[in-house]
Amino acid sequence: MNNSTIVSLCWLIILSTLIVSCENKNQESSDNLKSDSLMIKYVALQDSVKSNWETMIADDDRKHVLMNRLLLEVSYTNNYDKDRFNELKAQIDQLKSIRYDQNSMKNSFLIDQYDSMTWNVSDQIIEFARSHPRYVDFPMMEELIQDINAKNNFILIHRIHYDNWAKELNLFSKDNEEQLKERNPDYKDGDMPLFQLPS
Repeated sequence: MNNSTIVSLCWLIILSTLIVSCENKNQESSDNLKSDSLMIKYVALQDSVKSNWETMIADDDRKHVLMNRLLLEVSYTNNYDKDRFNELKAQIDQLKSIRYDQNSMKNSFLIDQYDSMTWNVSDQIIEFARSHPRYVDFPMMEELIQDINAKNNFILIHRIHYDNWAKELNLFSKDNEEQLKERNPDYKDGDMPLFQLPS
């Protein structure tokens, strides 16, 4: 084998090594890009779930404010049952303490219990206001009642929006479970509970 052949072989080996090295780096870069995109999507879905939950709870809190405001409007008449007023106000205060959260809602009984009590309390407060002899003299009472009813009717829409995002997050997490575990040490197995009961 002459020197020219040896030099050619050396160059061939060097070029082959560089090509393989570049391919490995390109593959690694591609894998990192896929992994980064996966985490961006995962975080975006988590943020959407969180945002919809916070919107729903804020709207529910607003309903509590409206119910208290309706009671206050009745009190402005200076002619009302103070014991009944205090009883209804205490029931509104109790609502938050029994409200489900994103984890406890997997127990559908807690959702049903909260919904039942919320509807019951709002109905009692509305009846308390409308039965007042000077109800027609305080138009703000009727406005508040309409607002409370609107909040009650909007509950289902909020829950549908929340469930849609939670379902998408659950599906994405299930499809990419291994990669998510590798990239996120805080990753937890298991689906997020939904308002919609399994069929």
